[in-house]
Amino acid sequence: MKKMIFAIVAMFVMTMSANAQGDNDKVLTFDRVSSYLELRVDQVEPVKKAMAQLDSSLEAIYQLEDKSKGYEAWQKIEGNHKAKMQKILSQSQYDKYVEIFDLTAKNAAERTIEQMTAQQ
Repeated sequence: MKKMIFAIVAMFVMTMSANAQGDNDKVLTFDRVSSYLELRVDQVEPVKKAMAQLDSSLEAIYQLEDKSKGYEAWQKIEGNHKAKMQKILSQSQYDKYVEIFDLTAKNAAERTIEQMTAQQ
C-alpha cells in the first residue's frame, strides 16, 4: 500500500512540475537531457514526441476522478514509455535515461511526501 501511495504521489508531482514549467524551461530541460544522452540527430524528434506523450498521459492521470486507479495507470504509462524509449535509444542511452527517469520520480515523490508531512 505504501508503494502505491508513493507512486501516485510521484506521478502527480511529475505532472504538476511539467505543467508548471514554461515552454522555455521545457526546451532547456529537453536540451539537457538530449545532451546527457548524446542523442543522434535522428533520435531527437522521436524522443521529443515520446516525452510529450508522457506529459499528456500524466496529465490524463491527474484528471482521474477515481485516484485509486492512478497507480495502475501510472504503471501502464511508465511501462509503455520505457518500452518506447528503449526502441529509440541505444542500450547505453536507455540505461542512462532510465536512471534519470527513476531518480526524478523518486525525488519528486519524496519532496511531495515531505511537504504533505510538514502541512499536517
